[in-house]
Amino acid sequence: MTEQDPLAVAALRAGSAEAREPLARVAGRDPWLLGELARVIALQDLRPGDRAEALELLSRIERPAPDHQGLYAQLAFVTGDRARAAELLRVFPTIPEPVRTGLSVDLANPYAGGEGQWRFADLLPGPAVRVTDGAGVPFDRLTAGWAQRVGHAERITTILTTYRPGPGLLTAVRSLAAQTWTNHEILVIDDGSPHGHDEVLRRAAALDARVRVIRLPVNAGTYAARNAGLDAATGDYVTFQDSDDWSHPLRLERQVAPLQGDPAIFSTTSVGMRVTGDLLVTRLGFPQTRSYNLSSLMFRREVALRRLGHLDPVRKGADAEYVERARAVFGRPATYHLPGPPLALIRLSGTSLSSADHRPGWMHPARRSYLSAFQAWHRHLAAGAADPVHPRPEAPGTARPRAFAAPRQMLGRTGRRVFDVVLAGDWTVRDAGLGQLRALQSRGLRVAVLHLDDLTNLRHALANLDTEVQDAINAGTVDQIELCDDVRTRLVLVRSPAVLRYPPAGLSGVRTDRVVIEARTAVAPRRCVATSRRLFGADPLWAPPGPAARAALAATPGGLALTDLDLPATVDPDDWRLDRRGPRADRPVVGRHCLGNRAEFRRLRDLLPDPARFDVRLLDESGSGGRAFGRGGPPRGWLVFDAADLSLRNFLYQVDFYLHLPTDDAPTDPEPAVLAAMAAGCVAVLPHRYAPAFGDAAVYCHRGELADTVGTLHARRTVLHRQSARGQDFVRDRHGHDRYANHAAALIS
Repeated sequence: MTEQDPLAVAALRAGSAEAREPLARVAGRDPWLLGELARVIALQDLRPGDRAEALELLSRIERPAPDHQGLYAQLAFVTGDRARAAELLRVFPTIPEPVRTGLSVDLANPYAGGEGQWRFADLLPGPAVRVTDGAGVPFDRLTAGWAQRVGHAERITTILTTYRPGPGLLTAVRSLAAQTWTNHEILVIDDGSPHGHDEVLRRAAALDARVRVIRLPVNAGTYAARNAGLDAATGDYVTFQDSDDWSHPLRLERQVAPLQGDPAIFSTTSVGMRVTGDLLVTRLGFPQTRSYNLSSLMFRREVALRRLGHLDPVRKGADAEYVERARAVFGRPATYHLPGPPLALIRLSGTSLSSADHRPGWMHPARRSYLSAFQAWHRHLAAGAADPVHPRPEAPGTARPRAFAAPRQMLGRTGRRVFDVVLAGDWTVRDAGLGQLRALQSRGLRVAVLHLDDLTNLRHALANLDTEVQDAINAGTVDQIELCDDVRTRLVLVRSPAVLRYPPAGLSGVRTDRVVIEARTAVAPRRCVATSRRLFGADPLWAPPGPAARAALAATPGGLALTDLDLPATVDPDDWRLDRRGPRADRPVVGRHCLGNRAEFRRLRDLLPDPARFDVRLLDESGSGGRAFGRGGPPRGWLVFDAADLSLRNFLYQVDFYLHLPTDDAPTDPEPAVLAAMAAGCVAVLPHRYAPAFGDAAVYCHRGELADTVGTLHARRTVLHRQSARGQDFVRDRHGHDRYANHAAALIS
């Protein structure tokens, strides 16, 4: 698959219909961008008519890219236009082969109105599968041809959990009983189903003498049930299967082979294929018919219990955590993924644990929070700084300290939570506001964080929460909420209007007495108001960081409701203080933490003179530097650091003078990046119009004066040290977190 457009990637990740707008604005008549826009609309499918609109967009593109050709054909098929899908396969010879194969199989599927030679069996290994005659959907009538059975002294236990089982359970058990590996224990763990399902469980037990049914007294979730099975298992190896899936007869034999052949391998996984009850394989937006089958995990039982313990007993997602935990403890090569054709068929249904939590390019926010939490814990495991053994509660519902946080939805917990303040913002970025949160907590306020995406930060790699914030959440010193939680709070502080501009779809359970948006400028004010009403049930007030931003917000056409108090930018001076005993080098070192896009780098290039008299160092937070400078790279004497390779603190340690050269219309109130640099002892160099806000804490110059200004100050060591100290005093006296907390606490009432 070719690289996707970053705006399309961001829109899909945001799960926001409004997030299509930036892509729509730039698409014009560009065939690639129009195809990407159609892809976003079709895969989001958030509004009535989205798929029809996507079809219409694709039909207008004269020569769509191969990926968009495949999407077009898939979309025609899933919307019921089989004739158009077949015609598109004919007229577009460059449709990617896996998409073409899936559609060709589905168009010939006799159980879905197809005609022609149905080659479904070719998608799986031999012996060939077929559908027998009889009642029930085709999936439940699958069988495979004869295969040589294998006897062995080592036993495999397959754990199959079920709740309110139907005919699919019998299909799953039959497929396990037909495995070629004969030393096989099949444990059916019933997760507290009511008595009306006794007959299905009885029939499952009667299918094979190796089947044992274990009934749990209460429903505790799939992974708690798997833990019960893990405790009851007698096999040398353990694997899992979902209760309505089908395993190929060779699955166990093929997955155990690497474990028997290499003692360094702890576990194996295999490929699956997701299909409907009618055995359709086409899934809109998925370029492959095959997929990674997490439930196929097979591992050494005794080693797992000793080194890893049990699965996390959350309601969703614990299989992914267990696989990743194993990789953190044993190393990634110790989990071997079998290549090749699918060894299982995974039934697609609206009741599966993941069906509502995943779409192409999108993951439910609660799932993302869980992923971020366990990956933070796994980093500590890999470093040997935490115990990987996850104990099993003695009984369902038993309270035990968690090693890492999990959203309440995934823990199966309900009930309202009450807070004084919710800080809503993009918590994936560094220094997002943990210091301000701590200052609010120190006043006895109940505070929680709510992650909302800034669309700009979704264009490339999907980031977890900031490490420091996530560690605090995992330690239980910071509460995290989700929009799907039932929450009441006195105040929601939105850290930036950017997180309200492209809001996620869906309902919100968070309600508040007051919403306050921290803003320097009025970004999409009407959208922010509408989003505030929908997500929090209240119209927002706007809080500027100082008098300059207040004047700018007050001048917004149509007017904005402003708070009486400002919410100033603040930092923790002690966190940023560095040992500075003089200049960093013989020549002045000037630098900037670049948070913007390519335009910021180009503006710096145009504003700075030829740096023959000083060095320029930039910390690229957004990853835009390389694209901004092109093939020629940055100017001579410039060093551009990627934020992933160098912390802001270490960057500031290299810098004598911190440049702040914003656009002419930017408000002059102190910004966090400048305050952090000043707290670290850098001398802030600002335009003259900033003098009323910073006083003698900074130095000022015009563009043409920069070289002389920094050169003169750099040569006078004592004067440079005094100027650095004035900046640090300014931050400590006027911009510590206590000031922010005092103003925020006043806004509650």
